Amino acid sequence: MRTAAYCRYSSDGQRETSIRDQFRNIQIHCERSGWPMPVLFRDDAISGTRNDRPGYRALVKALEDKSFDVLLVDDYGRLTRDHIEAAMFIRLLKFRGLRLIGVNDGLDTDRDGYKIETGIRGLMHEGYIDELAKKTHRGLMGQALSGFSPGGLPFGYRSTGSEEEGYKRHIHEPEAQWVRHIFGRYVLGDSPRKIAQALNERGIASSRGGTWVHTALYPDAKGVGMLGNPMYAGKPVWNRTKWLHHPISGRRVRTMRPESEWVITEDPALRIIDEDVWHATCARVESQRHGTSDRKTATGKGSGGRSPKYLFSSLLRCGTCGAAYVMVDRSQYGCSYNRDRGASVCANSIRVARATIESVLLDDVRRELLGPAAYAAFEQEAKEMLTRDAPDPTHARRALAQARKEADNIMNAIRAGIVTPGTKAALEAAEAGVTAATEALAMIERFEPSKVLPRARDVYRGLVARLESVDDVSGAREALKQLLGGEIRIVSEDGIPYAEMKNAGLADVCQLTLVAGARFELATFGL
Repeated sequence: MRTAAYCRYSSDGQRETSIRDQFRNIQIHCERSGWPMPVLFRDDAISGTRNDRPGYRALVKALEDKSFDVLLVDDYGRLTRDHIEAAMFIRLLKFRGLRLIGVNDGLDTDRDGYKIETGIRGLMHEGYIDELAKKTHRGLMGQALSGFSPGGLPFGYRSTGSEEEGYKRHIHEPEAQWVRHIFGRYVLGDSPRKIAQALNERGIASSRGGTWVHTALYPDAKGVGMLGNPMYAGKPVWNRTKWLHHPISGRRVRTMRPESEWVITEDPALRIIDEDVWHATCARVESQRHGTSDRKTATGKGSGGRSPKYLFSSLLRCGTCGAAYVMVDRSQYGCSYNRDRGASVCANSIRVARATIESVLLDDVRRELLGPAAYAAFEQEAKEMLTRDAPDPTHARRALAQARKEADNIMNAIRAGIVTPGTKAALEAAEAGVTAATEALAMIERFEPSKVLPRARDVYRGLVARLESVDDVSGAREALKQLLGGEIRIVSEDGIPYAEMKNAGLADVCQLTLVAGARFELATFGL
């Protein structure tokens, strides 16, 4: 008997010892049942409404691999607070022939009626979350209408008070002077990126204590960003947005509320900038948005929130600061921190052409993939896939039997003297059905994976040769990530850029020169 346990606590008033308490209850149950101690899957300080929890995803993977026979939880609500996700999990668990036990709530999927029990419990757990959210929102609404802080403290403000009486916001002058500086520079024409770089050069910490980035200043479409926050003009706005859980990933997504639901109050004591500066800021933001929209319309280009479109996007990292290496213009990759936060945050100003990156790195990938070991793994996976997905002849045999039966019935009717104007056409149709079903069955029975694989080598080599032009860029990127051992760091030695990667196939660190026209040689360094 192989056992597994899943434990989770969320951040709302719980603590890490909750995991220990849950696991202790599970261990006691295993001891009483004479079962071995379970393998633990856990998630710390993550809401059960999210389905992208690392421990939970690892548990689902172990379930699919049938790595355990019995899964134990302290109670069913620890598993997930999404009743649809819970139903899918239970369906997959039963399909794999596994069992779920709730130690405290008595749930057992080996009992009759488990579907009703898990369904009701799942709805109750999700309903609990919905009701809790409503109560919390109602309380925050009262705080906002009474002039208290409903949560969230922008740069330039502090709060005093207590949880029982409420918290009042007030201006924090050491930060407020920089708020005025930011608005003033923007109104005078400086870009948010230039302002952020200047703040970082002066060593001014952001509201979270880190460095500044232009996206914290420029307001997005939902108005989130310092230059779009009317609180600085003495008009706090609450309830402008809300968070929803994505139905597939479970991630929280910020969405706009109708303007009729916004709570806007006047509080001159919170005004850091005057009305003229605020209106000038809003006018420039609006003008820039119209300009961006016009350019997108004219060129037919726009981000639209799309995923990275290049093979190595999201895989490259700066070897100096660890930030993402991104497309800094139409043709070159560069450090995002150097571009957005300035040289005071990261001095790595190395730019590498996308064409060079793809040429050099893909050459190395091709050498790896065209080796005998890589093809042997591909061939083995192809055999397993072909065997697993081989067509089932059962349906074809039934169709053939039915077609023959129909033809026999018509012939029997003819022998009995039952002949109508449509008998000939019916007989021809039945015989055609027999022929088609016979051919379909013969084709299925002739299917042999061993006859398909000889052509697989040519297909495989063709795919490897066309890596940069694949249709499924996201899938190819994930495959590259596995092959290259995760992220690729762009480092510089004496001004010469290198790509440094932890190569999963070679189990070492590889460096490739990233200079156009250079002779690209692999240099390995032991870990």
